[in-house]
Amino acid sequence: MAGKGNTIQTLLFPILFIWQLPQNIVALGVMLFSKKIRKIDFRHCCLVMEAKLPKGAGGVSLGNFAFVSPGCAHDEHTIRHEADGHTVDSMIFGPLYLLVIGLPSVLHLIWFNRHGAGKSYYDFYTERWANRHAGLG
Repeated sequence: MAGKGNTIQTLLFPILFIWQLPQNIVALGVMLFSKKIRKIDFRHCCLVMEAKLPKGAGGVSLGNFAFVSPGCAHDEHTIRHEADGHTVDSMIFGPLYLLVIGLPSVLHLIWFNRHGAGKSYYDFYTERWANRHAGLG
């Protein structure tokens, strides 16, 4: 039965790739310019990879791709948040994902790194949604 699920994911991958094209183009750019990158997992039509990310970023999801920092490559919470959480947002919003989720997430990360002492990073709507999709709370 596991083979059937993999077949469905393989068939959905190109359809979702086109639906999520803007963020997939950004992800391909990340892959081209990353010095060290390695595959960790493939789940839910999402290729999970370890890559060096900007300081303070544990992970980033871009279409069919999720990148986690080396420090989070074995952190199941971060992987689930990105691959099982933000990936669902990307599938829902398609070409609008970068405006509805991506840009607000980046701005929130910048704000949080400067002013977030004593607050939970996951209270922001983009992070709350991702955690909910991933079954993380």
